[in-house]
Amino acid sequence: MKRGSFFVSLLILAQLACGDVFKDGETVVFLGDSITHGGRFHSFVYDYYLTRFPERTVRFVNAGVSGDSAGGAQGRLAEDVTERKPTSVAVMFGMNDVNRGSYVADPDAQKKAAQQGALDAYRKNMELLAGRIRSEAGEPRLLFITPSPFDQTGVNDRTNNQPGCNDGLGRCAEVVKALAAKNGATVVDFHGPMTAFNLERQKADPAYTIVGPDRVHPGAPGYLMMAWLFLKAQGAPALVSRIVFDASAGRVTESANATVTAVAKTGGAWGFTVLEKALPFPVDEGAKPILALLPIERELDQETVAVTGLASGAYELLIDGEAVGRYTAEVLTSGVNLAFNAAAPQYKQAQAVARLNETRRATEGALRNYAAVRWFLKHRQVNPDDLAAVKVFAETKMSKTGFYEGKVADYLTSWPKRGEVTAKVAALEQQLFAARQPVAHAYVVRPVQ
Repeated sequence: MKRGSFFVSLLILAQLACGDVFKDGETVVFLGDSITHGGRFHSFVYDYYLTRFPERTVRFVNAGVSGDSAGGAQGRLAEDVTERKPTSVAVMFGMNDVNRGSYVADPDAQKKAAQQGALDAYRKNMELLAGRIRSEAGEPRLLFITPSPFDQTGVNDRTNNQPGCNDGLGRCAEVVKALAAKNGATVVDFHGPMTAFNLERQKADPAYTIVGPDRVHPGAPGYLMMAWLFLKAQGAPALVSRIVFDASAGRVTESANATVTAVAKTGGAWGFTVLEKALPFPVDEGAKPILALLPIERELDQETVAVTGLASGAYELLIDGEAVGRYTAEVLTSGVNLAFNAAAPQYKQAQAVARLNETRRATEGALRNYAAVRWFLKHRQVNPDDLAAVKVFAETKMSKTGFYEGKVADYLTSWPKRGEVTAKVAALEQQLFAARQPVAHAYVVRPVQ
C-alpha cells in the first residue's frame, strides 16, 4: 500500500464518528484502566487544548486505575466520576476485560468459551456503566474510546505473546461502537487505526511496535498517535494562525486567528507586529519520531507565515530580533510553518506550557495512586477509609510484593493529606491558564546580505 493511501485509510478509520471540541467551562473525566491511569495520551490532548484555545477554561480529570475493568469501575463511579460533576466523560476499557490469559495458540473449547464469556461480560458491564454515568452524573456527554491494541504480531525476545488477544479486543471495539450509536455518543477509535499502523510498519520491520515491549502499554509515540486520533475524532482544527504579507504592496492580505499591526519598511526590510490567538501544539520530545510517519503536523499544527511579492533571493526571518530561519523568496511565498521551529518564541512558550502540564499530570498521578489503592482494598473487603483496618490488613494479610501492595504504605501516610495534592493540582492549573496566553511578537523579513 502506498504511504498516501495508507494515511487515507487511517483517517477513514479515525473519523467514523466525529464529535465536537470541548467548550469553555467543561470538565472532562477520562475513565479507564492503566493506559488512562498513566495519563499520557489525555495529557497530550490537554496540551493541545491549553495552547489552541487559550481563551477557554477546560479541565481534564484523570480517572484511570491500573488493572481496572468496565465491571470493576462500577464501584468507584461516585468518587471518580459523579463527584467531579463532569460535562463530558471519555470511557476506555477492554484490555483487562478481554481475559488475556484465555488467548493461547490453538485454544481448546474451554479457552474459547472463556473468551466468549469475557466478551459477553464486557458488553453487559459497558452498557451498565454507560447507563449509570448518564443517570448518576447528570447526563454528561459521552465519548467511547475503543481499546488500544494488544500487539500480537510484533516480534520481540520476550515470551509474552497471547495470540488472538488483539482480535478479542477488536470484538470489544465493535461493542464500543454499537454502544456509542445507541447512546448518540462520539466514537474515538484507537484499536482499528493503531492495529493497521502496526501491521503496515511490521511489513518492513517485524520488531516494530506502536505499543511497547509488554504488548499493552504504548510509549510516547503511541500516546501521541492516540492523542491525534482523539482530536481528529473531535474535528479539532489544524489552524494555529495564518498570516500572508504582500511585500510588493506593503500590506497584509490574509490574517487568520491573528492580528497584524505596525507594518513598516526600513531599508530593504519589512517589519510588522503579530498577536496570535493561539500557540502551536507542543509535541513531547520522545514522541517526535512518529511525526515522520503520520500527518500530525499537517492536521493539527499549522502556524503559517507567508510573504509574497519578494524579489528572488534569500531572506532572513527574525522574531523579536532573533533569527528563526533563512528561506528563499519562493519558499516564503508558499509559506513557512513555525509550529516546530525551536527558535521561535511561540514554540518556546508552548513547550513551557507542556512542561508545566507534565508537572500537573505527575502531581495528579499521586491522586490516581490513592484511587488505585482504594480500588485494591475494596476488592479485598477492606474499608479504605478505615486506616487502622488498612494497617492491620497490610501487616497481617497482604502480600509484600505487587503493584498495589507497594503503594499501600504511602497511602497510609499520604491519604489524610490528599487535600494538599488536590490544592497543588488546582494551583498548577491556574499557572497553566496564565502561561498559555499569547503575546505580541515583532517580525522582520530582510534580504540576506
